[in-house]
Amino acid sequence: MKHLLKNTFALHLLAMVTSMLIVGCEQDPQIKKYVYPMPEVSGMTPSIGYVTSQVVITGTNFGDRTESVKVLFGGVQATKVLMCKNNRIAVEVPENAVSGDVTLQVWTNEVGVIGQYTVLPTPHIQAVVSDNESGAGVAEPGDKVTILGENFGTDANLISVDFNGTPATDIALIDEKTIEATTPVGYASGNVTVTIRGYEMKGSALFNPTMKGDVTMVYLQNYKQPFATTGTGEWTDPNDWNQSMKNPTGCRQEKNGVSWLVFQKGWGKTDLIDAKVWQTTQLRKGTYRMEISYTGTYVPNKDGNRVVALIVKGAAETSIPTDLSTITAQNGTYVAFNDWDKDGVEGIMKTPSFTLDDASDVVIGFLTTIKSSNTYFKAADVKLILE
Repeated sequence: MKHLLKNTFALHLLAMVTSMLIVGCEQDPQIKKYVYPMPEVSGMTPSIGYVTSQVVITGTNFGDRTESVKVLFGGVQATKVLMCKNNRIAVEVPENAVSGDVTLQVWTNEVGVIGQYTVLPTPHIQAVVSDNESGAGVAEPGDKVTILGENFGTDANLISVDFNGTPATDIALIDEKTIEATTPVGYASGNVTVTIRGYEMKGSALFNPTMKGDVTMVYLQNYKQPFATTGTGEWTDPNDWNQSMKNPTGCRQEKNGVSWLVFQKGWGKTDLIDAKVWQTTQLRKGTYRMEISYTGTYVPNKDGNRVVALIVKGAAETSIPTDLSTITAQNGTYVAFNDWDKDGVEGIMKTPSFTLDDASDVVIGFLTTIKSSNTYFKAADVKLILE
């Protein structure tokens, strides 16, 4: 009898616990399952354009999370949703998009087809040519500039042209491969930019001989951070720069996504003796100087160490003299580093002005000797100024 009562009590206790668990598992009336409202689309613009162009979708109930948005162009999903607000989505047309339906999904809500997008052949610039008598790369205000390329379209109203940020005063679409534009007053030397249906293309640089200031982009390549390279690793050859000594690798160093032109002794690198790094170009008549910005640099004033930035007439490595006394006001200019014995120092080296009475071939670059251990010069920017 005692065992029967004990078993009966255990069964009642088990029933009570089971009932409590069932009640406890019932949904709390205060907890509501959130259902995202179905997005409604009121428009999509533009409906025609190029890959990598931006398309804007308007409507309601889009939310504010870009990761919840899926847009497909002709069945190809966009990888860049640039913005999502409750009434606006901005998306970049993917590289491999094809003409066809555009579909939208937000979270699990499949909106379906919201429009059609026509992918046009991507335009590009092949050449920019001025009619100035001084040369195709020179353009004074009022000169006609011809832009040659492909897939410019047939509607001049969709095309804009600017000269280093200053809009052209007149634009004519000759055919799908030719645009003519007139250079504006006061434009700064620099690249010509063409924009068609919001798609931006940069052409080559033009020189405005009536304007003074920074003309580096007209004459030099790969002259500032980030310094470009085709190599891999921390030390590589910088594009467009010639090197007489690599010690043992190229002079471009990159760390944590930042790059410099670096001349260094130590850490596996040996002496640099009259090492030359340079570019050649042709400067037009005028007065010029160089500015070299350096950062994170340490060079002790001993062992014959020197870092020299220079411009000299000529067209080859042999034009750079190791004897600086041979550089005169008639054939070039230079400046030597003298911010000695300071760890991690930064500053700007400036050459004296140098006047060319006629257009001349010149060599622009560095002459370096570094013999002390743990020594380094880091150039962040090479600038050419027309005075």
